[in-house]
Amino acid sequence: MTNYRTNQPAPDALLTMLNGRSVPLSSFWQNGRFLHLIFLRHLA
Repeated sequence: MTNYRTNQPAPDALLTMLNGRSVPLSSFWQNGRFLHLIFLRHLA
């Protein structure tokens, strides 16, 4: 696991879309768009 420091930029990840195309995560908030990421974890 990588440790990050305060104010250090997060790494950019590649996401695979439903059509199989890879897209960088940072492309979702270009041009002033907002992005809300919600991570849900199933604990059962």
